[in-house]
Amino acid sequence: MSAQPIPLRTAKAPTIDPQLAAVEAAIDYLNLPTARPAIVREDGVHVVVIGGEHFAAWVFALGGDVNRAPALDGASLWTLRTETPRRADGSTVRILVHVALVHDEFVPAEFRGEVSA
Repeated sequence: MSAQPIPLRTAKAPTIDPQLAAVEAAIDYLNLPTARPAIVREDGVHVVVIGGEHFAAWVFALGGDVNRAPALDGASLWTLRTETPRRADGSTVRILVHVALVHDEFVPAEFRGEVSA
């Protein structure tokens, strides 16, 4: 009985979404905090941070528009709508940075006035 060689399968290299790669590069370059891996969605790349200080780091590094959801049970979700710095081809990637804050928790005064509820 002659044994037939088993054909080798080649694994496809995992591909990374170019939007995610751009956001991760900005996070690394600007040394921005995150609480979990970024998530790519149709409306942009979503990033979650763990507190007001981390949220402020994003606001100061990239700017953008801050939105606060109405308070529910003493807490509200704050979202920064921003984008990556311009890439070599002139494009940017939309980033949405989220943080849940308890009412009256630390929120930098510099962006309290810019908030739209």
